Amino acid sequence: MKINKTVKRIALSLLGVVVLLFGILVYHIANARPVENATIQISRIDFAQPFDSLSTVAIKEKLHSIKGVKSDIIVKENVVVYFHDNTIADSQKVYDELMTKGDYKAERFLLPPSLANKQVCPVMKKDSFKYKFSKFIQGIFN
Repeated sequence: MKINKTVKRIALSLLGVVVLLFGILVYHIANARPVENATIQISRIDFAQPFDSLSTVAIKEKLHSIKGVKSDIIVKENVVVYFHDNTIADSQKVYDELMTKGDYKAERFLLPPSLANKQVCPVMKKDSFKYKFSKFIQGIFN
């Protein structure tokens, strides 16, 4: 009898812990904030000639003047990498505006089609149980 009572206590304790952890998980998913920088995209332009220090400053100023381009602009030799808000301007628009502001020999870097369609979130795959469960919980509370 005493062993049976101990097994019941252990089982109820484990069930209580599982229910408590499940409740915490649901609360966390329901109160998760959306990603703040979800519309920020990184793009690249390859130039024919490398930049010196003066042309680096000039290209940064011209990129900053384009609406939607963020402050993070990286210039290394003949490559410019910049961040932009893709709800305001896409990479083609930024490239076109930059080409009108100066006479550059450059081309936009485009991903190969095999990489362009890859999922970018390394945490959850869209067909996984975790993703579907999170979407279900968010759908209930939002």
